[in-house]
Order: sequence, then structure tokens, then C-alpha cells
Amino acid sequence: MYWRLTIVLFLGISEILFAQSRSRIIPPEGLYLHASSLSGQIPEFSWESVSGEWYVGEEDHYLRGRFYHAGSGDLIRPLVVCLDGGCYLLDPVRTDTTTYYYAPLIECGTICVYRIERQYPVQVPIRAYNPANGRPFLETTVERSSTSEQLMMWRPESDEHALLSAANYSNWTGAEEQSTIRESELIKGIRTYNLIFAQGGRSQNQE
Repeated sequence: MYWRLTIVLFLGISEILFAQSRSRIIPPEGLYLHASSLSGQIPEFSWESVSGEWYVGEEDHYLRGRFYHAGSGDLIRPLVVCLDGGCYLLDPVRTDTTTYYYAPLIECGTICVYRIERQYPVQVPIRAYNPANGRPFLETTVERSSTSEQLMMWRPESDEHALLSAANYSNWTGAEEQSTIRESELIKGIRTYNLIFAQGGRSQNQE
């Protein structure tokens, strides 16, 4: 099958395909309630039918907000938000009662890539010293918050999620696995994979 290409081939033609076709696979703007809706590029709500408040954070690029149906005032909880040329995926963990958090999709297509941030507690040891003799008289630990980032893959057609890794990339695309490949190269490979499928879909439609 023609999509079972090696990573080398993916990377070799990625920039050409990206320059030619990137704008053609960005989903239409609006609110998508289901993964299948994004896969079919059919948003359930257009922005003309939505009210609420939302913004994109300058540091983490997360979209935060609440969305309502402009006619009924009912709360909308979209899975994906596409706005101003960007798409954002609902973070299933980083939510509360007042705001929904959406992680930016770095790549969007047959396989999407997104970056999530996780905060977790860490125990930090501290010591207090006697200024007279320089000896510690108190040793304890305090809890601090640390942030980690992970790059994830998401396949809207099947709603599967997986960590972005060489093994998972090879499993999802059929490419030859290379254990030393960098994350940036994996993203380029996924970009090419998406563009090949986008062009293949257009060719079939033309026939």
C-alpha cells in the first residue's frame, strides 16, 4: 500500500507538500462536539451561532473559555475548537467548574499532534542553618508544583490517543521505526502523512 513509506521518504518530501497543501487540510472554523465530526470536517456549531468568552494564553497557548448557544443560551462543551486558523482539543484533565481548557493542535489531519501540560507536586528538601556555627538545626521538606509537557498523537477517526514516540509513530503510519529520531522529525513525518492522505482523498473525489 502506497502509504507504507519509510520515515526517510516522509521527511524528504514533507516540506514540498507542506508548502503546497497546508491550507487545504485545516478544518473549517467552528465547534466540533465529536471526534467523528472533526474527521469529517463538519462542525456542529458555527461561530455565528455561539456566544461566550474565550481567550488564548500567551505562555502555554491553551484556549480557555465557555461557549453557549446564542439562541437558547445552553452551555456547549465542544471537543475541538477551530478559531483563527488554529484548532484546540479539550483537555480531559485540566478542567474545572467555570472554564474549559483546550490544548493547541500542532498538526491536524488523519493524525493530530497536541501538546499537554501537567502540573504535579514534588517534595523539595530544605535546611535551616545556625548563623553562629553554620550547622543545620532544621531539616524538612516542602511541597512545590512542577510542570511537565508531553507531545501526544490523536487519531480522530478512531478517537485513539498515544504518546508521540518512534514506536507509536511507526505503528500508526506503517513507517519503518527508527529509535533515534527526534520529536521534530516525527511531527514532520506526521505532517507529510496527513498531506498524502489529504491529496489522496481529493484525487478520489475528482475521479
